[in-house]
Amino acid sequence: MVDMEPFCEYCEFGGDRVYLLVALARAKENEGTTSNAAPAIRKVVESEGELARKAAELAHAASRFDERFRLYLTANARDALKATFELRRSMDDWLEGRIHGDEGVRGKFKRVDGEFLSTLQSDACRDETNFVFDLDDATAADRDTLVEDLRGHTEVALTRETPNGYHVVTEPFNYNELTTAVEYELKTDGMVFVSYLDG
Repeated sequence: MVDMEPFCEYCEFGGDRVYLLVALARAKENEGTTSNAAPAIRKVVESEGELARKAAELAHAASRFDERFRLYLTANARDALKATFELRRSMDDWLEGRIHGDEGVRGKFKRVDGEFLSTLQSDACRDETNFVFDLDDATAADRDTLVEDLRGHTEVALTRETPNGYHVVTEPFNYNELTTAVEYELKTDGMVFVSYLDG
């Protein structure tokens, strides 16, 4: 059972806001799997009450594969209505291409549900702009130092231990003004590590 309790307070649902839970089999953790062929399974989460259930559904789905999966949550809520309009625009382009003989778009019509999830996860459909500071090979002291340095600039919304370090999620701010000795990678529309999905 995946513990989703820390995310219940973090996530803000309402209106057209949703989040995506993503089960991802990373190539570097699964011998014989390439980045292009690594399985990824996504679920839309519409309310706090769905977090644990959707995580359990993903755990069940991942158990059918041989690969080891990680579970992630989008750090930024997504706008489902905006994604619907974005997908409609894309579908108009597919239709036009199909009318003009583009056979390559034929497959897109067969997997509209997957296309919607991809559109929903795109930068264009985020409903907020939280930052994920990804600390690889970092200690708890490194995390604490970064959190303290960040507090002078923004609100720290969530910290999560990852297999290789930590994720620190903040509200948006002018990150060019941040001075810290801690090494990090900044992701402006990243995902937060939740847990491994071990069958």
